[in-house]
Amino acid sequence: MSGAAWYAAWVPESAAGSAARVAAMSSGSDAGERPRVFLHVGSPKTGTTFLQNVLWAQRDLAREQGLLLPMERFNDHYLGTLDLRGLSGRPVYPERAVGMWDRLVEQSLGWSGSVLISHELFAAATTEQAKAGVASLVEGGAEVHVVVTVRDLVRQLTAEWQEHVKHRSTKTFPEFVAGLRDDTERGSWFWRVQDFSGVVARWGADLPPEQVHVVTVPPAGSPPGLLWERFADLLGLEPASFDTATSRANSSLGVEQAELLRRVNLQLGERLPLPGPYPTVVKNVLAHRVLEPRPGTRLTLNAEDTAFAVEESRAIVDRLAAAGVDVVGDLAELVPDPELAPDQDGYPAPTAEALLQESIAAMTELLVVLNERRAHQRRAEDLVAAAREKPVRFALVRASERRPFLMRLRRLGKRIS
Repeated sequence: MSGAAWYAAWVPESAAGSAARVAAMSSGSDAGERPRVFLHVGSPKTGTTFLQNVLWAQRDLAREQGLLLPMERFNDHYLGTLDLRGLSGRPVYPERAVGMWDRLVEQSLGWSGSVLISHELFAAATTEQAKAGVASLVEGGAEVHVVVTVRDLVRQLTAEWQEHVKHRSTKTFPEFVAGLRDDTERGSWFWRVQDFSGVVARWGADLPPEQVHVVTVPPAGSPPGLLWERFADLLGLEPASFDTATSRANSSLGVEQAELLRRVNLQLGERLPLPGPYPTVVKNVLAHRVLEPRPGTRLTLNAEDTAFAVEESRAIVDRLAAAGVDVVGDLAELVPDPELAPDQDGYPAPTAEALLQESIAAMTELLVVLNERRAHQRRAEDLVAAAREKPVRFALVRASERRPFLMRLRRLGKRIS
């Protein structure tokens, strides 16, 4: 029996169904005359990277269908989370982050259709910060809709631990889970962004329930495009018109690869700070480029921790149902059947031999990556040197001849960065 079928018998039906959603979004004499801003505020590890990649890769198509993605690039939305949460003035963050939330608001209010502001780190905002963000849009005349994508905690526990390791954590998985179970105050980062009912309560505090949307991530085995269809339908897009095949989602590390990365973090210490160079060098290259493609053992919760995650998921679902918010999908998908838990007591550590093989494979691939980047760097330097040697001639050539050179240089710069 699937988790949805097992739990559907007693999950209260959402107060706002699909018909009510359409009616609520279409009502009002000023419908279509003021922006409708969708604030997609999280949560991390709920398909957010995939959804964002689909939309930013086809930003023009989204705009043709009436949806604006404000500012120049997706990273500006990340900077907006820093600004709204009072972090933008810190020296470790780009100066561009200062005032980014206000610039996002300004562009959003200047659009007459739908707008999407999306980043999972908005989930970490306090109640005061979330209220201020919503108020800045409402006071400007926007109709604000908060969107939270959610996934069952059985999958979230393993995914979040891996993400923590990708951000320099040195905790083992058993230590990570034990810490969450002991956190009765629910004050840790995990519970702040993964207690979906808490995220909904903070961001939806000043909005009617029909303008707060919970999009459930389908369980394993569901059609691959179902999450995108749910999200796109909510935004008023035509799901089938978008290409979803080439958009990268955050992949999982195997047990062996995650343990290797954790041990690298132990050895690195403070030499590659975070914030700082760690994400660019370790997360993007070692974790994503080198370790993720490697075959490894899938990380799963044992029976005891699965029961804990199911019980916490059930409590969150009850609070979401009581809030009466709009559910896109099925709350039953958030509570897996505990009988499907793997038959394992603990969490066996990878053998020394397995870690040795992973280390050799990682070093080999890192040498290949280093050589590729050096080659790109040399090629870019050659192109710049050629332009500097003959600046007058370069300035006088026709634009049609100059543009291919500049495009090649720009592409090389992006690949290097």
